[in-house]
Amino acid sequence: MTRSVAAALPDVEVVAALPSYFDQEVPEKYVDMNGHMNITHYFELGAWGPWKRMTELGMPEDYMTTGSSFFTASHHISYLSELRQGERFAVHAGFAERTNKALHSVGFVVDHSHRKVACVMEIVHVHVSMETRRATSIPAWLADPIDAEIRATPWVATVATGLDLRA
Repeated sequence: MTRSVAAALPDVEVVAALPSYFDQEVPEKYVDMNGHMNITHYFELGAWGPWKRMTELGMPEDYMTTGSSFFTASHHISYLSELRQGERFAVHAGFAERTNKALHSVGFVVDHSHRKVACVMEIVHVHVSMETRRATSIPAWLADPIDAEIRATPWVATVATGLDLRA
């Protein structure tokens, strides 16, 4: 799976053109006994990147207080290279596909020190009612800008091969 993800990646500049979050150097506290950034940080930051992007597209930070939210139904991570202390990285967020009630997002952890993608984190989010805890339609005011991004970056779907949305 990892080889196919790496083979499908466009040039790093294309990935880095996606909206960027958490631009920083790997701090000492992120480094594990193997001398590289621990997987928990790839997971945490890779998951929050797409969420941050949704807030920029109009989803309130406290969306769940409106009676709706997104739950993570599944995720898939491909580690392509390591990040070490002091190396600069950022998470670049994109969207692969969407159905009426679900969204397939991708957080690309880009190693800016070496100009390559270090990790690809795919997530399937299900839009839910916080009252019924059941899947509900993604509102048009959020679905429309997400759809526009999917149309503008069709290459994201070719990289995001680890998960599929159910209709």
